[in-house]
Amino acid sequence: MAAQKPIRTLRALDRALRFARSKLSPDITAQRLLILIAVYFHEGLSQRELLNHLELTSITALSRNLADLSRLTTKKLPGPGLLELRVDPLNLRVKRLFLTKKGKRFMKQWLAFTSTATTG
Repeated sequence: MAAQKPIRTLRALDRALRFARSKLSPDITAQRLLILIAVYFHEGLSQRELLNHLELTSITALSRNLADLSRLTTKKLPGPGLLELRVDPLNLRVKRLFLTKKGKRFMKQWLAFTSTATTG
């Protein structure tokens, strides 16, 4: 029976990612979803703080993922507009991360879905 718990956890993760893809885009990655979750719970983090918080190593990959979750993607195409980067008024070199209204709305839906999926 103990072996079933990891399988149930993986299935729950798979359902959560499929839900995100159905609401946002079929190509949303687990890493981008993780970024949204982290920003939801820790709004105002800098890019460097988010990098450390998620234990990632590439600021370039993080920047690319942030852009692809913003209003304009890295290819300057319209993006999902889920988060925005704001310049820190105390240090103009630092950008702080915040969810947009659309991003907050999605996260509330996603959290409701995942709590139902894991308890029901």
